Amino acid sequence: MHKTVPIALFGFAVLIAAALFGLSPESSNEDTNATELINVNSLVEIPPSPSVDQFGFVVGEWEVTEDIIRRNESLYIILSRFNVSPQKIYQIQQEASGRVNFNRLIPGQSYRIYSKQDEPRAFVWHYSNTDYVTIRWDQDDVHVEENRLPIEHREERTAAIIETSLYDAVDDQNASQLLGYKLSEIFGWEVDFFSLQRGDHFKAVYDNRYANGRFIGLGDIKVAEFQHRGDVFRAYFFDNGERAGYFDKNGNSLQKKLLKAPFRYSQRISSGFTRNRFHPILRQNRPHYGTDYAAPTGTPVIAVGDGVIIEAQRRGGNGNIVQIRHNSTYTTAYLHLNGFASGIRRGVEVKQGDVIGYVGQTGLATGPHLCYRMYVNDRPVNSQRIDLPASESLETDYMSQFLGEVYRLDMLLDDVNLEQRQNLALQD
Repeated sequence: MHKTVPIALFGFAVLIAAALFGLSPESSNEDTNATELINVNSLVEIPPSPSVDQFGFVVGEWEVTEDIIRRNESLYIILSRFNVSPQKIYQIQQEASGRVNFNRLIPGQSYRIYSKQDEPRAFVWHYSNTDYVTIRWDQDDVHVEENRLPIEHREERTAAIIETSLYDAVDDQNASQLLGYKLSEIFGWEVDFFSLQRGDHFKAVYDNRYANGRFIGLGDIKVAEFQHRGDVFRAYFFDNGERAGYFDKNGNSLQKKLLKAPFRYSQRISSGFTRNRFHPILRQNRPHYGTDYAAPTGTPVIAVGDGVIIEAQRRGGNGNIVQIRHNSTYTTAYLHLNGFASGIRRGVEVKQGDVIGYVGQTGLATGPHLCYRMYVNDRPVNSQRIDLPASESLETDYMSQFLGEVYRLDMLLDDVNLEQRQNLALQD
């Protein structure tokens, strides 16, 4: 079978041959004269694609006005200011009804008006980091679309030695404080973040999220290491499609059934668990069956684990107290609260991390603080020293896949040199 070669392609090949071997039309065969050669000057130049902004409007074709929503402004007020007729605004609201809730207009959110020849033709409401609504209209029709900006994930690597606090260590690396918050969540069951020491350190490989070139938040931490008091902990993120979380190298979940402490952020321990402590108000020695955290009045207090509230009331020297029964073994108590969170009462179920109250100094207290207590089989124990119960480990069916991921993530993290990262931070 023979393939037919287009005559234009054949002519183009002849031109190339002429350039390579110095041929000219006069020295070629007479058959060449019958060949229609391409006139290079006649080739059509394909114009570049028009440039568009982040909302899909062609740059240069529109007059753009950008502003922010102000207090008590509605869609009607905004569009009226740009001389959109009441009839058109009504048509826009009818078209958007049931799809877009313009009652969610919040002061500070940005919007754009796109006009042609001083006549508004489109409204873009950018109501979150990534989400926006586009409304286009002409004399007759209105089109409403809900859209989302594409999110770009950029891999970052950070390491730091703690000199003063985790907050300062993260800040010294010019990283988002969301990184420190996430690390305290991941390692909160293994590391006592309320007693970090100078020389403790961390390394992490993670994603930052960007929309339109602007940082919008932290993505997943893929792998991280935290060294605290000489103990080294590594966390590997793994998602098998049914369950996602952080595990140690053996597939054991890092998440425990109970948190180390009832706060989202570090608070100073002002007094520990002891069988004999001098009470500053009663002026006598007596047991102190809890851990006191000094914190400003109003600081949110969270449940350290899932459970049922068995007490939420004011009780003598304990002040406002919440008790949570987590299971048949573990109970926790939160004393001297300034007040209870909305909906907190006896019999209510709570989840780990739910806010249950706020730091105060009710009852016998010399200043704002939380006395946190833990009971095992109704006996008080030192929450700082007890081994907390673990959550479920990975199923055997996923271990082969997980161990392969551990190998890959270890290679990523081992490339993060702690000393080099520190030197780079100092140079910055």
